[in-house]
Amino acid sequence: MELLIFILVGGIPYYFLFEILDKKNKNLSKYFPLFSNLLIIGLLLRFIYQVDFSYAFIIISLISTLITAYKAIKTSNLYKLAYYFLFLNSSIFLLIDIKYSIYYAVALIITCVGLYFVGNYYKNNYGSANFSGISGLALESPIIGFVLRIYLISLALYPPFPNAVFLFNSFIKNETSYIWYIVFGIVFFTNFLIAMRVLTNTVFGKPNKYIFYKDILGSEKFIHFFIIFLLTIWGINGIMEVLNGK
Repeated sequence: MELLIFILVGGIPYYFLFEILDKKNKNLSKYFPLFSNLLIIGLLLRFIYQVDFSYAFIIISLISTLITAYKAIKTSNLYKLAYYFLFLNSSIFLLIDIKYSIYYAVALIITCVGLYFVGNYYKNNYGSANFSGISGLALESPIIGFVLRIYLISLALYPPFPNAVFLFNSFIKNETSYIWYIVFGIVFFTNFLIAMRVLTNTVFGKPNKYIFYKDILGSEKFIHFFIIFLLTIWGINGIMEVLNGK
């Protein structure tokens, strides 16, 4: 059971298998919902069986975090980034107690769902989910620039966004050790650097004069503002936990 949960929460990132199978058609968008659901199943199993992981498992997952970070830096595909962010945080899911793991995972999945839908926006308007060469979104398409900024700042672990609130609260409440400091430092800086790289490459910068920019409207706008609403509610829940000393 421990090994199964270890794999499901991303201790060994199963995106390798899907990328190999997917090389022929490169249809990456279909895997994100599957990855999210497998992560949720893994955390529920951990909750049911109350599994605590040894340092050996945590170190292996930390290595997978570093490999995933390398792949995330190399890609400019927003679909890939959405599921790379899930695996970047695998060692956190193993290290912190199950309560904070679920809180943190919910915040992370909500944010990555938002990033995934931004990938849909890129695909529908620019032909692919690749953000390379599409800079200056904040100036030319301010609404999608705003929502993408929210998701990336949340992924970069800026407080008071819920991802940061639950991670820092867990850091304060859990018994810390050298491995805790190492995992926390690596996970924090990899999330921060990768999110900031995307932010500077597509949200900010000089608009590309060869691109016809189009902002989100109607149902797309509703979906993104609903996701941001969920993040806000979840963030308030996290702050209340901190204030109540839980």
